[in-house]
Amino acid sequence: MLKKWYALLAALMLAFVLTACGETTDTGDSSEPVEETEESGNVENAEDENEESGDFPRTVTDAIGEEVVIEEKPEKIVSLIPSITETLFEIEQGEYVVGRTDWDNYPEEVLDIESVGDMNFDVERVLALSPDLVLSHESSAHSSTEGLDQIRSAGIPVVVINDANSIDAVYEAITMIGEASGADEQAASTVEEMKERFAAVEEKASEISEEDQVNVWIEVSDDLYTAGSETFINEMLTMIRANNIADTEQGWPQFTEEEVVTLNPEVIITTYGYYVEDADEKIKERAAWQDVDAVKNERIYDVQSDEVTRSGPRLVKGVEELASVIYPEVFGE
Repeated sequence: MLKKWYALLAALMLAFVLTACGETTDTGDSSEPVEETEESGNVENAEDENEESGDFPRTVTDAIGEEVVIEEKPEKIVSLIPSITETLFEIEQGEYVVGRTDWDNYPEEVLDIESVGDMNFDVERVLALSPDLVLSHESSAHSSTEGLDQIRSAGIPVVVINDANSIDAVYEAITMIGEASGADEQAASTVEEMKERFAAVEEKASEISEEDQVNVWIEVSDDLYTAGSETFINEMLTMIRANNIADTEQGWPQFTEEEVVTLNPEVIITTYGYYVEDADEKIKERAAWQDVDAVKNERIYDVQSDEVTRSGPRLVKGVEELASVIYPEVFGE
């Protein structure tokens, strides 16, 4: 710290010699005017610049309203949810991740990082990694209060990232992760790129007339759970001008076979092909579904689940994939 101060002081002295100017001000406790030297003025400017450029220490207000002080640029980060881990790698902070959960699977190199358990993380394993930052998630923070408090008690800053259920909220999460990790510029760049790619998709989708919009059934499990309103998938379908036949329900409802057949989707999208082999063939074999348009016309497609459900930068890739399979004549290469 002393070395940094001496370096700053030397730079300020040099600036003073080069500029050789000053002002006077009244301190309020003396009748004599006191000269405000170039050094003092530049110190204030340097502090302002440091704050703007993302230097440390800094205070981050997290998703549960905690004001978390982070003294130095984190170099050993533990991430407690896959979406945070993905984001850290996207904003060029992956080299600093020393701990992740069992559920983390992207990018591939995360598999070489030590796991601290599942969503019910092992506090001792976290502490053994000696992190200088732990990033938790609002969706699990309340159930993990005791463990997170133990980490805080060890003097380790814990930042709880917001639980995003919309694309705008994902931008907020990425920004907060960038702020906490000292990658503000990289986070801003990621958000800007996502916005541009989403805008490009929407622009193309504007070519689709109302009469050409198709009815889509999203099947997130073979026991007929689906994506209703207030989900990323529903927002994506709206963006590409496709009709989600389950948008009358919120969240992740389960439908009956009769309900789906009655709604007669023109396209069926599955998101579980990574663990159920030949998911599309199994749907085609359902006796009650033989008259469903999507089955008759063989318009059943599987998309990568994490790209349409995980609140991170890959959501833009997910909407591009949905668009290309639902409207290949518009979005096909």
